[in-house]
Amino acid sequence: MKKVLIPILSVMLLCLTSCDKETAPVLNEISVADITANSVSCTVSVAEGNVEDCGFYYGTSKLNVTNSKGTRVQVAYASPTFSTVITGLTPNTTYYIKGYAMNEKGEATTAIVEIKTLVNIPDVDDNKYPEVSK
Repeated sequence: MKKVLIPILSVMLLCLTSCDKETAPVLNEISVADITANSVSCTVSVAEGNVEDCGFYYGTSKLNVTNSKGTRVQVAYASPTFSTVITGLTPNTTYYIKGYAMNEKGEATTAIVEIKTLVNIPDVDDNKYPEVSK
C-alpha cells in the first residue's frame, strides 16, 4: 500500500506546486508623447503577467517617483497596454514619470523617464503658443 500511496501523493504535490503559474507583471519601457506646456501622454505595454492595478507615478522630484511617493494616477488596463494623458502640469518644468502594474504576486515598475514641459509664450493678443526649439 505504501508503494502505491507515495507516488500518488508525490504527483499530487507536484501538481499543486506547479499549477500556479501566475507571476508579478513584467513591463516594457514607458513611452511618452505629445508633451505640451501642461500635459504629456504616457503608455506602457505589459510583456507578461496578470494586471489587477496599474498606472503612473510622476513628480518634480526623481527621489519621490523612485520611492513611489510622487503623484499617483491609476488607470484602466486594456490588455496589452495601459495609458493616460497626465494633465495639470506646470509649463517649463522637469517631471519624472514611471509606470507601475501589480497583481497578488507583486508589483513591477518601468524605468523612470524625464521630460520637460514646454513654455507658453503669449503673443500680442495674449494667445499662448508652445516654444519652438531648434
